Amino acid sequence: MQSESTPSPDNWFVHKNCPSCLKESSVSLHKQHLVCQNEQCDFAIDFLCPICDHSLQDAEWIDHQNPQHPQNIDTFKCKSCKSYIPLQKILYLIDNAMVVDQTHKCSFCNGPTLHRADMNISHRCFFFPKCSGQVDLFGAVKESLVFLDFETTGLEAGRDQIIEIGAIKIDEDGYEHVFQTFVKPTTGISEHITQITGITDAMVANAPPIAPTLLKLMDFIGSAKIVAHNVDFDLVFLLTNLLQFNLNYRDNDIICTLRWARQNGEGHCSLGALSKKYAIRHNNAHRALADAVTTKELFFIFDGSKKSPRPQLSFQDFIEFSQKLATKYPVATAL
Repeated sequence: MQSESTPSPDNWFVHKNCPSCLKESSVSLHKQHLVCQNEQCDFAIDFLCPICDHSLQDAEWIDHQNPQHPQNIDTFKCKSCKSYIPLQKILYLIDNAMVVDQTHKCSFCNGPTLHRADMNISHRCFFFPKCSGQVDLFGAVKESLVFLDFETTGLEAGRDQIIEIGAIKIDEDGYEHVFQTFVKPTTGISEHITQITGITDAMVANAPPIAPTLLKLMDFIGSAKIVAHNVDFDLVFLLTNLLQFNLNYRDNDIICTLRWARQNGEGHCSLGALSKKYAIRHNNAHRALADAVTTKELFFIFDGSKKSPRPQLSFQDFIEFSQKLATKYPVATAL
């Protein structure tokens, strides 16, 4: 049962279904407590430090308004391992059903790793992206990654059109953000494309047009490194569309997991074949967000194996070809 000292719901951060009484959205998080707000239920647990498994019951709570606080968010300081644990990180673990694995250690910093218990996907260092194989693992150098995929009406950038965008961004603090939208083309979707992607004309009928959608996408990407499986397709489509509409872009770094697979000597390099080989659950193949998720997991597998360095590219590697396509297919004729 809840006591009089239980924080009011206004101070709580998330709501989950209770595993005890099964009431929807009744379990909430406040500091280190997960408690059911159903007065007839006594479900209540405290979570442990994700770094050392020590109880956070006696942890130092640092309010984000504290001027001495190293981060501008509410944080625990574990008395056992002395680690600062942002509450946002705890929310991320809960919301994404992530498991902290203390036995499968990071090969670089020997810290715990994260994975999804219900999916056969790669382990990622708890401290990613601070720990990503850099010489100074916890220095000032950070990186942000966006895993990007498009579904289109055909294979020729400039003439064919983007009909779905899926992107996952891992920011400099390791948190994930999702960008997913249909895009309304000016022509119908062929039966062949519908058979491959499952996307129909009805699904995109009320979707936004490409130009404002690209503006939102580029704002979402920011200065992050873009990762795609076959950048010769996705990046050419992206850059060609940006050039057709005279939209600004940054010279982001680009990483291609298809080129990486070839560098690593993979026999079959399609996203489907690689997902099967590495037991990556790839539901809804040929849908943009699902392919972006698979690309993300493949990236971490390759990055962890260190068989070959990341194949680093930039927008400048695609600008000449994309400019030719944008000139060949100006907006008036392409759209």
